[in-house]
Amino acid sequence: MKKRGYEDDDGRTVADMSDVSRQPLILPRLPKKQKPAENEPETELSENERRAYVRGAIGAGLAIGGVFVAAGAAVIALLLAVWK
Repeated sequence: MKKRGYEDDDGRTVADMSDVSRQPLILPRLPKKQKPAENEPETELSENERRAYVRGAIGAGLAIGGVFVAAGAAVIALLLAVWK
């Protein structure tokens, strides 16, 4: 197979992709857990901080879900008004 030549190709490598491999589709490889560095202190969350994070995540999810439910209700109400 003949390699194509382009007019504007000066031969420089923009991104070296030689180490990139294709991910397997059936059994994907999970990345190995890395140990924390010795000079990096481990951060442990207190019970109150952990609960605050969980409440924030649940609140954000409920807010997004509420927007979708409200938008769906508005579309249904608009369609009912138009079809009557």
